[in-house]
Amino acid sequence: MRSYIDENDKKNEIRLLFKHPLYKGKVIIVVEGMSDVRLFRGILNGEKIRLETIDGKGNLISAMKELVGEFPDRILAVCDADHDHLTGKANERQKYSIYLTDQHDAEVMMLNSPALASLIDEYSSPDNAEELHCNLLEGAFSAAYPLGLLRWVNTDESLGLKFKGLNFNQFIDVNRTSVKVDVDTLIDELLKRSPNKATIATKSHLIARLHDYQERKSCKFQVSAGHDLTNIISMVYRQRWASLELNMDHKKIESSLRIAYSSDNFKDTALFKNLSKYLSGIGVELGTC
Repeated sequence: MRSYIDENDKKNEIRLLFKHPLYKGKVIIVVEGMSDVRLFRGILNGEKIRLETIDGKGNLISAMKELVGEFPDRILAVCDADHDHLTGKANERQKYSIYLTDQHDAEVMMLNSPALASLIDEYSSPDNAEELHCNLLEGAFSAAYPLGLLRWVNTDESLGLKFKGLNFNQFIDVNRTSVKVDVDTLIDELLKRSPNKATIATKSHLIARLHDYQERKSCKFQVSAGHDLTNIISMVYRQRWASLELNMDHKKIESSLRIAYSSDNFKDTALFKNLSKYLSGIGVELGTC
């Protein structure tokens, strides 16, 4: 109920913004949250562009289905793809002027750019920077991938598993850049912390579905969630051998990536090209900072 109220409040707020004189001739780009605002205001520039947030992808999609009809050519949205590229939903999103990240989400987009090298150079101990440049991301993916597959199964089958707030230390072991995930413990933890899970959400079912989804051999950049990757990377950097700063968490990793991610990096993405095409079609130039 609260989510419904918040979504409607935000829709009404945007309607009022379009009536304000300061928004005359402006285009609103809606993003999912403040971390996205912090990212995109650093790389997007345009006199006619304003950023607004609607928390949560589901709320954003629902709101855009209404607002894009009310304000044609004045509002569009950017949100995380999650698994939409894998499930063929990207074109459906675009019907409502919703444009998706190239990879699973904005964090994976940044990790798949020179911003990662900048982060490694900033925080790594001098003697071990080369090892981290070579192995850090691959090690993180080795654990984030099965976790991403379980997220995908959960979404596809509406299993009601609760991933938010997982304690990664309970099921992930880090030894230098080697990262191992204990899938049995992970599944046990998900089942234990999900009181409203579907009846079919049993351990045997999840193990079988995980195997089925592994057989698809889907792209790791589409399957793995950025927050999972940054959590794992922060675990690597909390090791004394690796880091100049041991007080690392996923928020610091993501903040460092946003700072290092440049407008030139963004220009290389399909997301930038899609936004530019849309905006140029309505006479708005999309610049970069």
